[in-house]
Amino acid sequence: MVRVHALRRRPALVSSPQPHRVIAVAVLALTIALTALPATLTAQIRGQPPTQRSTTGGSTGWWFSGGASALTLGDISDGRSNTRWQFGSDPLWLFRGTLEKALDDATTLGVAAAFGDVDVNVSQLAVPLDPSPSDPGLGACATSCEARTQVWTLMGQFRSGGATQGFGTLFAAQGGVTAFRNLRELNGGTTIGDGGLRTDISGTLGAGVSYTLSRGTVIELVQDFGMGFHSAENLPPSVGRTWRSRVTRASLRFQFGGR
Repeated sequence: MVRVHALRRRPALVSSPQPHRVIAVAVLALTIALTALPATLTAQIRGQPPTQRSTTGGSTGWWFSGGASALTLGDISDGRSNTRWQFGSDPLWLFRGTLEKALDDATTLGVAAAFGDVDVNVSQLAVPLDPSPSDPGLGACATSCEARTQVWTLMGQFRSGGATQGFGTLFAAQGGVTAFRNLRELNGGTTIGDGGLRTDISGTLGAGVSYTLSRGTVIELVQDFGMGFHSAENLPPSVGRTWRSRVTRASLRFQFGGR
């Protein structure tokens, strides 16, 4: 009877998995999965396998671009010269360039500058209530005249997107100043008002497409929409100071350094 009793109790000596060991294994597996997940997701978002990250040297490089912009600009009221500037619906052509520092393979931060000498229609904004005897007035532009003015832009630029191969999409944001100077009649070149510098705070948001021609050489086409704020000096109370812009720009980009 004693032997039978011992045989019946022997299975109880086989130990089952300890709960704390099961929990430890589960926690370890979860930790490994969470560690690998961010790199995998980042690579999937940017369309590159994880093994290709940080192999191009883009995070230490620079980009230079040059191209042309077709600017459509809204009317601007200038109180200092008592004139209204109407740029019309035809595009105004500017030359544009950028210098950018690559933050990573898809993001750059830099400066953008543009310049153009453009046509504008000038008319009197309001009849002066007490004109100065020494003020020569607007002459032929008191009613309306064709004129030209220089347009300058200088802005900080944030750019994100593109592709290492083929086509890609991109987003760009800019903020800085747009300046106008040397306003003059088209026929004869007579200065209108004081012809001095007018500097407006302005900014744009845009999106576009890019195509990689080769390593470090990219062509892109971008559409920007923007707004600016002209000086309110001497403006009548009912006249607004804001203006809007639309820019279609094409450029060729080159990478240098950090390869």
